[in-house]
Amino acid sequence: MSADASPGRPGAFQRPGRIRDGVDFSLMYGAHDAFVRDLDRLAAALRAGRAGPAVLAGWQTFTRQLRVHHTAEDAALWPALHARTAREEEREVLAAMEREHAVIDPLLARVDAALGRGDGAAAAVHAAELAASLTAHMDHEEQAALPLVARYLGRAGWDRFGAELRRTHGVRGGSEFIPWMLDGTRPADRSRLLALFPAPVRIAYRAVFRRRYDRVRRWIPAG
Repeated sequence: MSADASPGRPGAFQRPGRIRDGVDFSLMYGAHDAFVRDLDRLAAALRAGRAGPAVLAGWQTFTRQLRVHHTAEDAALWPALHARTAREEEREVLAAMEREHAVIDPLLARVDAALGRGDGAAAAVHAAELAASLTAHMDHEEQAALPLVARYLGRAGWDRFGAELRRTHGVRGGSEFIPWMLDGTRPADRSRLLALFPAPVRIAYRAVFRRRYDRVRRWIPAG
């Protein structure tokens, strides 16, 4: 399956606001696109009546990446912004980010439970709810919260978030994140995203990370 942007959703490098006040949010946009891609793959699998090991493997990777992503935001973005913002409307944006995270966690649990008991119909209903909530949250974050990150935290604050993300991932999780984000992307976008990583990481991706990631069949069963 392709990881091209969903209908009506431009890719990471086509959306406005990717670079604000010297802060490059390309990797955040790339991760957001990968979440949408996986939700599209989940919906397609459930429509086709598939909920076997390949779907479970894809779902587990998706949930692992999303939980790390939100954990790092909750630790290194929103508290730092709370300490800097003074306007009521800006504080409301941050409160909304936290409320939206809190809504998503139960939806993940419902999809997880339905897949675990093999109930594809219930999984499809909950997956649609999750897709609506998560997509709305990511759009809200890009439009309202990331401008605050650029304005108040700048590159230094964004780099601290990146460090927290790497710490939360750990070495093994980081080696999964890169091929997961790049999975199925258009070659030009893949090259542009990969160029944002240091040279040793790019080499490791080509030599190790991608091959390890590709050994696990996700979403579509073999054969």
